[in-house]
Amino acid sequence: MMTLRNIFFALPVILIAACSNTNSNSLGFELKGKLGNAHGDTLYLEQMATDGLKSLDTAVLNENGEFTMNPSIKEIGFYRLKASDKNFATFIFDADQKVTVTGDVADLGNSYNVEGSPDSKLFWEVNQASAKNYKKRDSLQKTFQAFVTITKMDSLRIDSMSNALEKPYTELVNAHNEYLKNFIANNPTSFASLAAIQQLQPEEFMDSYIKLDDGLFSKYPNSQYIKAFHDGVSATKKLAIGTMAPEITMNTPDEQPLSLSSLKGKIVLIDFWASWCGPCRAENPNVVKAYTKYKSKGFDVFSVSLDKDMDKWKMAIEADKLSWKNHVCDFKYWQSPVIALYNFNSIPSNVLIDKDGKILAKNLRGEDLEKKLEQLFK
Repeated sequence: MMTLRNIFFALPVILIAACSNTNSNSLGFELKGKLGNAHGDTLYLEQMATDGLKSLDTAVLNENGEFTMNPSIKEIGFYRLKASDKNFATFIFDADQKVTVTGDVADLGNSYNVEGSPDSKLFWEVNQASAKNYKKRDSLQKTFQAFVTITKMDSLRIDSMSNALEKPYTELVNAHNEYLKNFIANNPTSFASLAAIQQLQPEEFMDSYIKLDDGLFSKYPNSQYIKAFHDGVSATKKLAIGTMAPEITMNTPDEQPLSLSSLKGKIVLIDFWASWCGPCRAENPNVVKAYTKYKSKGFDVFSVSLDKDMDKWKMAIEADKLSWKNHVCDFKYWQSPVIALYNFNSIPSNVLIDKDGKILAKNLRGEDLEKKLEQLFK
């Protein structure tokens, strides 16, 4: 577990973008409201989709802060009402709903109330609970930073302070995770649960992902939002802890084929990187350190590059002193089949597998990688 010394606190962005069908008109939906602090402001209603925000309707607030919109909404999905790109509220609207919104036009996201949209009310509940919990965590972090700054602690005292604050921090994390799990269990067919589930790590809470997927997919089998979630859960299940890592066969710098399975019998870190990736290059010293320390005990690295240029790839291997022999690349960049095979969308990314090729952990960085290897090689 990361300590308070290393962790970065940030509120999660509970804004889900996915596809929505809008092929036919529906005249049943109506959005109206009354907002305070109005001065002839213009409001914009947008659909949140994977290919970007799509404008649906606009309205100008009258002298009383009132507005009405009648956008074409065919099915349930995610939408946002904004006064500007930094001042908006997110909702879950369905066809034929009659929705009323009140609040302050100067601070839509924090002030709004909504009626006529049950899922939007649940969505608001998740956001409020999350914000409250993360605010408490942030307070702990600021307390720790203040003590370090004011007292100019030495390393031993910093560790002691970090350990003292770690317990209440962990309790906050566990309490919020429990809240999210219960929320999902109680609302297994609500779109609002998609906002809750994204705050839970799939590796640790796969049961919740599967239950939500079952509930939503059975109720909305034709929804493109839910199809996208279903596909993601299906892909993640294939790479769950304890499952077999998919085979990878690519060419080495000597243009000879090399397969992941050839390393069976060792603990292997499958490391996805590239010479052009700054964060990857910054992480390489940690991988080198782990390899140097544990290679004699049966640890190895299988480096899979997303490079496009053979020479740059080779130079990066040499420059970063990646001394293990298992380097492969297909030079297909982000079109490499390995990306879909291992279900990642950014690098560095890695998967740790056991001697039989079963997945032990994913995306271990720095001290976390070394701690995991220390446990395995006791």
